[in-house]
Amino acid sequence: MSDIRYPAEWEKQAATWLALPINEQNWASRRERIDEFYSKLIAAISRFQPVKILDDLQIPHNDIWIRDYGPFFMERSIVSYEFNAWGEKFPPWDLDNAVPEKIAELMKIPLKKIPWILEGGAVEFNGDGLCLTTAPCIFGKKRNPEKQEMLDDIKKSFGLKSLKILPRGLDGDHTDGHIDNLARFVAKNHVVMAAGFEQEKKEIENWLCEHYEAAKVDELVLPPCLPASYMNFIFVNGGLLVPVYNCEQDVAALEYFSGVFPDREVIGVDCTTPIEEGGSLHCLSKQEPFF
Repeated sequence: MSDIRYPAEWEKQAATWLALPINEQNWASRRERIDEFYSKLIAAISRFQPVKILDDLQIPHNDIWIRDYGPFFMERSIVSYEFNAWGEKFPPWDLDNAVPEKIAELMKIPLKKIPWILEGGAVEFNGDGLCLTTAPCIFGKKRNPEKQEMLDDIKKSFGLKSLKILPRGLDGDHTDGHIDNLARFVAKNHVVMAAGFEQEKKEIENWLCEHYEAAKVDELVLPPCLPASYMNFIFVNGGLLVPVYNCEQDVAALEYFSGVFPDREVIGVDCTTPIEEGGSLHCLSKQEPFF
């Protein structure tokens, strides 16, 4: 088996990366609200670990969704895939696509560029060689052809033993259904996912049982404002930040995560502003693992 391993997000982190909302086309009319959101988010993350912000490093970018265009930090290198704004939906994306290379140069880390389209929110890792994704985000329009070569390259670049491709993600998701709005690992053999996806749930259960003696898949009811999702949470060292949307389902979501992670401080973060542009906490952040 390959000695390459992409860590799970609950493992120790060196920092969280963010990209400030500089795109006036998207944020000018909501400038006060989005700035307040970022101030609170940065303060929340900073209680647990360092925050690295693209503007502070003078790295230009087009928009905030660094999860999708940011680097994949490996132990001795950075891996980057091509980014084209979810199938060329929202131009321009040239600055975003250049971010991994600029971060690699800044940090003096070798960069391995892979010539397929792959967004960070489209892949979910358990740190033990398993990865979940969805078909529309791998083979979607203006992304990649359905070639085994591309799947082999993804598996090789992250040291995967299994890549599970689900047939769909959430409806109304601008990304065509990123996995980080549908299903997330909370342990190597334990997934939480949106309620109402019975086929996908069964596929995940069967897949996990191929690799582990015990496996579990929990369901959470979604908030009413799709594509809002409680699966868009982020890990920080000693904590878990969960998106909330000022609706009655928030309480059950926070109770669920507090039960799953009794040793972490679970904090709800009001994401009613960023969800207006289709994303939430996981979408707008990127973890840098501690090696």
